[in-house]
Amino acid sequence: MNDLKSCFSKEYLSRLETLSLSLRERLGVNGYIGARKSSAKGNSLEFSDFREYTAGDDLRRVDWNSYSRFKKVYLKLYTEEKQASVSVFMDCSRSMAEEKKFLQAKAIGASVSYLALCGQDRLELFAYAEGAPHAAPATMHKNQFLQQLEFLEGLSAQGKTDLIGALRQCRKFRRGITFLISDFLAEQNWEEAIQFLQYQKQEVFLIQVLSKQDISPSFNGMIRLIDSETKEARDLEIDAAALQAYEKALREHRLMLQEICRRRGASFFCVTEDEPLLQCMKQILWTR
Repeated sequence: MNDLKSCFSKEYLSRLETLSLSLRERLGVNGYIGARKSSAKGNSLEFSDFREYTAGDDLRRVDWNSYSRFKKVYLKLYTEEKQASVSVFMDCSRSMAEEKKFLQAKAIGASVSYLALCGQDRLELFAYAEGAPHAAPATMHKNQFLQQLEFLEGLSAQGKTDLIGALRQCRKFRRGITFLISDFLAEQNWEEAIQFLQYQKQEVFLIQVLSKQDISPSFNGMIRLIDSETKEARDLEIDAAALQAYEKALREHRLMLQEICRRRGASFFCVTEDEPLLQCMKQILWTR
């Protein structure tokens, strides 16, 4: 991938659309109102089925023609129309500044956005670091995907991570799904963020995007490491033992995120910067 728009060829979009059913299955179970047909029986004008009357049912829905034929009271049932809400939060803090990692994160965010718009769901796309999140105009129209792509293309990675602050500055969420896309390498209370979103009636997905350098640093010898967000500096001697300790700490951090998600009933996925994009999306949408 050289740039974001080049990722979204007609071939890729066509293959991506085959995953739309997986997203619809996740979105179609919680009682939304709008354009998505649900198996729940509601009050739209599209007829679905009959069932026998039971005490307390709305008499306005009785099918009197059936009564005249069968001498039994039946109710007309209708297919409820549903529209889900999909929110995507893109980490734009300085730790995401590695070009390939940031591009992969944007491409995943754009892919989720495209699938939401394919289902005519309400899409809200946010970029956050510190301070108020930057938001693209909310939309539910597939023909506005290019504007969402341009919004993501124009993002840059700078500043510190403050997910909780960004979430609290958003207006009230509609019931739906929220995708958090980040490297999750900052010191944040990730469980508090998940809990906050679940209180807002969100199904939460954490998508961790890591670079090769995040996974296996190529440093050697005496070096000065400077935190990309806090600017804190530390002089270290990097040898095989130090690299092994780092890799162990990274594994433990990922296990901690997985355990938080398991405990909270959220979903966690980890992908790398060079993993094929369609493979990433299959992992995210097909795994339960």
